[in-house]
Amino acid sequence: MEWKDIGEFGFIERIKAGTLVRPETVIKGIGDDCAVVRSASDRVTLLTTDMLVGGVHFQLKDMPPYKLGRKSIAVNLSDIAAMGGTPQEALISIAIPDTVPVEALDAIYEGMKSMTREFGVNLLGGDTTASRQHLVINAVLVGEAREEEVLYRSGAEPGDVIFLTGPVGASAAGLDCLLAGRSFAGRDALLDAHFDPYPHVRAGRIIAGLRAAHAMVDISDGLAGDLGHICAESRVGAVIEEARIPTTDLFRAYCERFGVDALRLAIHVGEDYVLLATAPAKAAAALGKALQEGGCAFHRIGEIVHEPGIRLRARDGTTREIEPAGWNHFTEGSGAGETEPEPIET
Repeated sequence: MEWKDIGEFGFIERIKAGTLVRPETVIKGIGDDCAVVRSASDRVTLLTTDMLVGGVHFQLKDMPPYKLGRKSIAVNLSDIAAMGGTPQEALISIAIPDTVPVEALDAIYEGMKSMTREFGVNLLGGDTTASRQHLVINAVLVGEAREEEVLYRSGAEPGDVIFLTGPVGASAAGLDCLLAGRSFAGRDALLDAHFDPYPHVRAGRIIAGLRAAHAMVDISDGLAGDLGHICAESRVGAVIEEARIPTTDLFRAYCERFGVDALRLAIHVGEDYVLLATAPAKAAAALGKALQEGGCAFHRIGEIVHEPGIRLRARDGTTREIEPAGWNHFTEGSGAGETEPEPIET
């Protein structure tokens, strides 16, 4: 089917079904100049937005449209999780080149709806426009939280335990596998870690609800880069232990099989979308127990210190300073390796 057969408004009608999962909070959804929702008076509103650009964040020829739709929501859900909030509503703006068939857009929106259903988020509309080259998806997500439970990057204190809510590196290994064109027994699982990350919203709510943590961020730019954000905003430093950084068996097998630098992938690439948080040492046991009882993970990887900078204690006991750097779109170029628009496969 071609775009000329349905037009913009026909497409809006086509995707409208199944967008509301909490209709009781919605006064007006898709179909007007603004969506209108009811809000609770004892909550603060959380607002976040992320953009996925073809040729920068994904290759149209490699990423399944359904999973692209899921990821476009997941990266925003992870931001809400990092603040300890509950996601509520989403708006999607999309710029579509004529090389993308309607059926592929159907799959992208089905992916979006599958992710919003899992997390109780209403999809309230957005905007559609044409693109001269690449597919562009921009999502805005609205969440809520009790003001006293919101966690920022700026609260870490010396003596805090640094912990993760899941393993890191698998997404980076998936991207590495894709770009290198490698065959591997676990290739599909590694690609899924990159294409279809699962945001740790439940873990974020557990951590925030206990009101014990001091700072939190999601791992989007890499462990070192995102820990660097906490250290810079909190005016502290950190020591992390290489032996404590959680990774999966599949990740380690991939790195060993192809001689890939596992430490670099685990700490400097990102897109794992697990949570990195700090909390007083005396609260660590309670946090770990609550997370595990809630079906989440707790991995203690280091400590916040007074001295600025991030230091890595290697497995042999030596310590060295590492750059608090992860992925940077303005200095590293396109990670997707795509220079020309390509038709997306359905």
